[in-house]
Amino acid sequence: MEKYHKTDIAPVENENERYETYQAVNPQMDFTRTKNNYNIIKRQRPYTQFINDKIEALDLPTKVRKDAVLMCSFVVGSDREFFGKLSPSEQQQFFVDCTHFFAERYGEDNIISAVVHMDETTPHLHMNLIPIANGRLCAKTLFDRKELQNLQSDFHSVVGKKWNLQRGKEGSTAKHLDTAAFKLKKMSEAADQAELRANEAESKRAIAEQRQVHAERKTQQLEDKQKQLQRDTAPLQAAANVLQEYNGGRRKLNKRDLPVIAAEAAKLKAENGQLEERLQISARDQSDVFNLYQKTEREKRALQSDADVLREIREHAPDKLQEVIETVKQRKLDKCRPKSFRPSGNHWSK
Repeated sequence: MEKYHKTDIAPVENENERYETYQAVNPQMDFTRTKNNYNIIKRQRPYTQFINDKIEALDLPTKVRKDAVLMCSFVVGSDREFFGKLSPSEQQQFFVDCTHFFAERYGEDNIISAVVHMDETTPHLHMNLIPIANGRLCAKTLFDRKELQNLQSDFHSVVGKKWNLQRGKEGSTAKHLDTAAFKLKKMSEAADQAELRANEAESKRAIAEQRQVHAERKTQQLEDKQKQLQRDTAPLQAAANVLQEYNGGRRKLNKRDLPVIAAEAAKLKAENGQLEERLQISARDQSDVFNLYQKTEREKRALQSDADVLREIREHAPDKLQEVIETVKQRKLDKCRPKSFRPSGNHWSK
């Protein structure tokens, strides 16, 4: 859960709703899939306007402080394995159930938006709400440590069990990442994977080059052998020409020469046929190797940009990256690490 002040809200809305002015900094985002994003709850007003209207309706005795928390946000989702087992309609129902849970707990009228992102690594729900209780803004008391622990337990009881999701270990000291750190962690992991895939592509390219060299060498050997055969069979070819002259009546038939000439001509024809077949096979092998070489080159270029992301992170945000790495190491030590929850849904609008 993250808390936002007044000046933070517009950028969050821009990112959640994927407005045309949004400039993505997350390399995991695929804009070709942004059209698949959808809202479960969407107001007909900007986030800030909706919040101002709600606060005005509270008729508070004092003016809201400039540093007051006006919006609390949750990201709900799960891993690829979970969503891979669900149909699109089941994914949507999962996120509807998540939204119903928050609406029942904190009031549907206090929900600013519930939007599902389908254009990143895994589907997930961004749930934004105004922290109102007992007719006043109270983010600090509404979402204290105890309430957040109860929230996780109750969410699992109401939604998680229904969808066979495992609750995180209660009382765990594992540190949750904020949204920026979480995305940085994902970017780092993606860059590491990209670098690994780039190395694999480089290995494949090296193998392809070796195969190409081998094919070219073999082809050259076959061509040299063909030239040698042509030299060696020149006398046989001359004999075959004599045979043709005999058959054409241009030379007087000599019965003693005929069997020898016929045998040598047949042998020449068979050897030339075998040589041509081997040359055709070698040409096909060389073509396949060249195609593989081109494919691995394309893969290497495509993956290089992903590897560059890791280098940029390591250069410009080394402290943040180290924090993420340490967090990942700590989580790996926990055998029962909690799974996050993520979204899909029908449409509510007000």
